[in-house]
Amino acid sequence: MAANETVTESDHLKSLIISTAQELWEDKDALGKFLTVVRRSEGFAPLADTLEQSEVRPAKPTFYGVKSTEFQS
Repeated sequence: MAANETVTESDHLKSLIISTAQELWEDKDALGKFLTVVRRSEGFAPLADTLEQSEVRPAKPTFYGVKSTEFQS
């Protein structure tokens, strides 16, 4: 990441949510519980809805334009 790029707290959280959804993808019970918690967070309900309705494992956060990568493997 370039030194002059500003990564917002929102980007950090989006990255964490997407990365966690990737890891929980095979365990639909755990994924559902996680996304229910995410929906309680102001501003992230649409992201949770999108991830839950997806038929395929989500791409890495950078695919969605999220700059934060501290949660990437």
